[in-house]
Amino acid sequence: MSIRLRLALLVVLLTTLLVAAGGVVSEAVLSSGMHATLRDDLRRNAARLVNDLASHRLVLGPGAPTVDPSRDQSILQVVTSTGRVGFTTVRAGRTSMVTAAQRAQAAAGRIYVVRQRAGWRNPRLLLAGPAPGRPGWLLVVGASLDELDGATSRLEALIVGGGAAVVLLAGLGAYALAGRALRPVDRLRAEAEAISATLPSRRLAAPPTRDEVARLADTLNGLLDRLQGALSRQREFVAVASHELRTPLAVLQAEVELARRPGRSEAELRRSLGVLGPRIDQLTRLADDLLLLARGDEGALRLQPVAQPLEPLVAQSLASLAPVAEARHVALALDADAEVTAAVDAGRFQQVVDNLVENALEHGAGGRHVAVHVRAERGEAVLEVRDQGPGFAPDVLPRAFERFSRAEAQARRPGRRGAGLGLAVVRLIAEAHGGRAEAANVDGGGASVVVRLPASPVSRTIPIETSTGGGRT
Repeated sequence: MSIRLRLALLVVLLTTLLVAAGGVVSEAVLSSGMHATLRDDLRRNAARLVNDLASHRLVLGPGAPTVDPSRDQSILQVVTSTGRVGFTTVRAGRTSMVTAAQRAQAAAGRIYVVRQRAGWRNPRLLLAGPAPGRPGWLLVVGASLDELDGATSRLEALIVGGGAAVVLLAGLGAYALAGRALRPVDRLRAEAEAISATLPSRRLAAPPTRDEVARLADTLNGLLDRLQGALSRQREFVAVASHELRTPLAVLQAEVELARRPGRSEAELRRSLGVLGPRIDQLTRLADDLLLLARGDEGALRLQPVAQPLEPLVAQSLASLAPVAEARHVALALDADAEVTAAVDAGRFQQVVDNLVENALEHGAGGRHVAVHVRAERGEAVLEVRDQGPGFAPDVLPRAFERFSRAEAQARRPGRRGAGLGLAVVRLIAEAHGGRAEAANVDGGGASVVVRLPASPVSRTIPIETSTGGGRT
């Protein structure tokens, strides 16, 4: 069922309830007003009957009840407490209009009752009370409820007929207004359906009304912007991943084909294995990074943080990277506050260190020194890696941590290509630990990447150097 129809039905239901409630209230007000008028008439008739008795214009005989033809249009009776009628009009009849129980109540004071009796077409409103100066006699005056019933019937007919018309008009008006109000939404839906992957830059035309529909259009355009960004990153990832996988796979295929040729010597086979090893490591690293980022996007990155000093973890990573640094003639130096602790997953934290140091070794072209610092700073444990390379290009620095952008490769070593996942993995792991990652260029040349984690540092500094090739602390 469409929203338009649901709104119309809701308006019909509410209008019906309002008309019904209004009818009940109107009928109650009408009935109360007419009852008050009838009671006033009954009191006047009773006063006139009392005056007739007092002036002896009306004589109560001991025999049969007296019928006054001049009062045949009124409903008047004078009866005893036993029910004997001393006076009655033609419309009142010759039988007491009140029952024995009602006469007993009327003997103590005036009462109002509604009575229906055989021979009466409609109920009557009766006023019964003691006759002044006539002990043992009761005055009973009545009024027909025909006029009240007629007015009530006419009001009910008006409410039913007029209410039905009001409900119908309200439903049709609500249906038309809902259609007019939802017309911009239908237009947005049609425009959204026309947007496809081949036209990702197309946007919805927001109406100039500054209402909910305009805000919806702005929200959808923002969503489309994010989707276009994700699509662009996906396409770039496919291109980069294809290139990164093609090269090591081609090398692996070539070396395997060479190794399978007959007559290959043991030395040649060993050389092939030496070429295959780094390429396999490269593929494994790329696959691991992609899997880690995918888990991070899905919120499924699992950590096992333990509060521990960071200096031993960093020193262990630098020791494992020392051969790589020596081959590049780069010195690794560690300056650490030994008692700086943080709750970290040791394996993931060392992955951060490895990525940052490898990134500095890869892109710090021309530098002979990579410095790693661990310090406490404003309640945070800070890991900083500095190199002496060209630094980040100004236009790339704001998106240095974006995945698949190859920012560090393109900005700092134009001749080399990388998957662009290293810094993205660093930021993901840092944020998973409740921290953050920052990148900046250093005055005088070089780049600095800082990872900040929540910590409770101790203010004691112990410099530790892990260097190769003549490095310094």
